[in-house]
Amino acid sequence: MFPNTPSSFLLILTVLTGVCQGYWRMQCGIVQTGRIDPVVSPGKISSHVHKIAGSSNIGLSSTYNSVRNASCTSCEISADKSNYWTPQLYYEHSNGSFEEVPNSGMVVYYLGRGDNRTNIQPFPPGFQMLSGDAGARAYDNTTMTFGGTQGVTYVNGTVGNATLAGGTWINGTKASGPQYFGRPVSDRVSFNCLADSAEPETPNMVNTNCSNGLRAQIQFQSCWDGVNLYKSDNSHVAYMSQIDNGVCPPGYPVQFVHLFYEVLYGTNNINLDGGRFVFAQGDTTGYGFHGDFLNGWDETVLTSALTNCANTDNGGQISACSQLTPYDSSEYSWNCPQQPPLINEPVHGMVSKLPGCITITSGPLKATSADMVCPANATMPSINTTPTSLGPYTTFLPAVGSVYNKCFCGSSLPSSSSFSASSACNLPCTGNATQLCGGTSVLTFFNNTAITPPRPAITAGTIVGTSIYLGCASEATSGRALNATSYSNATVTNAQCASFCASKNYALFGTEYSSECYCSNALASGSTLPQTGCSMACSGALPPSSPFANYANTCGGPNRISLWNNTLYKPVQNPSSVGTYVNQGCYAEGSSGRALANAAWSSSNMTIENCVGFCKGQGALGKWAGVEYGQECYCGSGVANGGGPASDGNVGCDMACAGNQYEWCGGPNRLNVYKSS
Repeated sequence: MFPNTPSSFLLILTVLTGVCQGYWRMQCGIVQTGRIDPVVSPGKISSHVHKIAGSSNIGLSSTYNSVRNASCTSCEISADKSNYWTPQLYYEHSNGSFEEVPNSGMVVYYLGRGDNRTNIQPFPPGFQMLSGDAGARAYDNTTMTFGGTQGVTYVNGTVGNATLAGGTWINGTKASGPQYFGRPVSDRVSFNCLADSAEPETPNMVNTNCSNGLRAQIQFQSCWDGVNLYKSDNSHVAYMSQIDNGVCPPGYPVQFVHLFYEVLYGTNNINLDGGRFVFAQGDTTGYGFHGDFLNGWDETVLTSALTNCANTDNGGQISACSQLTPYDSSEYSWNCPQQPPLINEPVHGMVSKLPGCITITSGPLKATSADMVCPANATMPSINTTPTSLGPYTTFLPAVGSVYNKCFCGSSLPSSSSFSASSACNLPCTGNATQLCGGTSVLTFFNNTAITPPRPAITAGTIVGTSIYLGCASEATSGRALNATSYSNATVTNAQCASFCASKNYALFGTEYSSECYCSNALASGSTLPQTGCSMACSGALPPSSPFANYANTCGGPNRISLWNNTLYKPVQNPSSVGTYVNQGCYAEGSSGRALANAAWSSSNMTIENCVGFCKGQGALGKWAGVEYGQECYCGSGVANGGGPASDGNVGCDMACAGNQYEWCGGPNRLNVYKSS
């Protein structure tokens, strides 16, 4: 998912109301696994197992200064020594044993979001936070973000005369400015079952039969009180009114960049035997999924990146942000592998019980502390010393012509390569001086006869399942060739991308540069095919049962997209009328406020019909109804504040309704408008 989009929900990557597609996307490998949580349980063994990414020296008592001293980070931006972690997922087999579900890391998004996004401030040294509730076992539709209850025209602001974000409020009543509505805080967590056929995102772990794995997603608070670096109840931070967009509540004047994690669990790699999946804190529902963040950024680099890239449409690519490019390494997992365990207890592979003193609970009642925390007299495992520095590790950036004592693998030799005399391989191996390991610009070469021959390359016009391969396309002249939504992770395949884009009802999908997936309904200007260069192996592996496994598992290349047609695509079309309300087309938002300013409502089930029904209930104040950014509904007695028909026609009204992907519900600063006759 993407925060509150059609994950990108995007993902993935669409824009929020009035927001540029400003963000960067960072891949992270695993650096440590164990009962470690210096945010919630500083100095102590934590209650449950986490998978941790980031600085190599993460420990029980880590601080900003200690992680900044780490020798490396398992994330691809070396200037970021922050740590990011989420709970480990296990599978409880029918015999009572627990198997670690494979997970190789996470994708971390830094998103320029919120009405105050042009004033985003960097995380201060020492800042840390937690999002989610490890004890949650059911959806909470009563605890809302700042903004009040959906459909009710008031905001939970300060009583008395006060000027709050977005306008003036007098005795709790709206006086001026745009209105904001809250959203259930439980929406911070979501799950995306990556199946061969489209699956809707859910707030819990309801579907785990996922052929391409189960992706857990967590959004973080973006509003800070400006004073406290951390408070144990996390009251030092707050969510924006729409979690991934909107305004900060009173008392939280500092706008941070919006953090969003995607964590892919390989549920498809587990042999199911009638058991169940359970998170490390004993949660079988997924409602208790959570994430932690401990800031370790180089302040200067982060400040510059936020200023120049958090509100600039770079397609999420770190390479397009000049402030981050010098610190970007594609070899992050090689440079900073997973470290030896700090807690001496079994957490990997098959274990006899969940590590810690965990009682498995399935709700709906919330898990108690006694269900997750060991009693004071419990015997605890021993702890290894946390290293302050381990290196630095050698960075894998060889100079041209250099040869190292390394092992290289591939499926074929390039045409420019040729065999040399065996005498040229004259360097002894570092691990065994009686063997030779290549030489100057030459390799000792072996052929593995046990490997199945490479699959044939796919050709244009080939039908694979419900997809048709169109060929290798170039990127657009400006921006992305497929620019509607996207995502990137370490498990991308054409099958996974097909499933994702089909779930968003896009006609075209494509994979690029091994690990990127893009969706749209048309190629952007300047993108052409056929091209050459779609030869990079996909970052993910295909199960033998996938129809895509009959062909070479390639996913585009540098500025090249393996382009496909989704035959399941159904054209999106809005009704000409809904009752007495007649379609007026695509309107632009007002220049000085909302074009429809009398009432508003937001819903993850938004449709044209639902919005019209809401506005009809407003009487004369709802003669006009408009849907915007997929899930927002606005009503007015007329069009105000300079709003009106969009100068570019229907181009900007290109976001599917959150509740019906076959209807258009506006777009960024664009509304599909209906007027009562």
